[in-house]
Amino acid sequence: MNEAQNETAAAPKKKKKGCCFGCLMIILVLVAGIIGLFAYYWYQSIPKKSPVEKEYNTIPDRY
Repeated sequence: MNEAQNETAAAPKKKKKGCCFGCLMIILVLVAGIIGLFAYYWYQSIPKKSPVEKEYNTIPDRY
C-alpha cells in the first residue's frame, strides 16, 4: 500500500492550458477579424477602372 501512495505522489502534475490558451485563441480570432474588415473596406474603397476606360488607355496617343 505504501508503494502505491509513493507512485501517485511522484507522478508529475500536468500543466493546465485552460483559460490562457482559450483566451489567446479568442483574442487572435478577434484581431484577425478586425484586420480582415479593415482590409476589405480598404479594398472596396479603391476606385475601379471601367472597361471603357481600360480600352481608351490602350489606344496609342498618335490618334
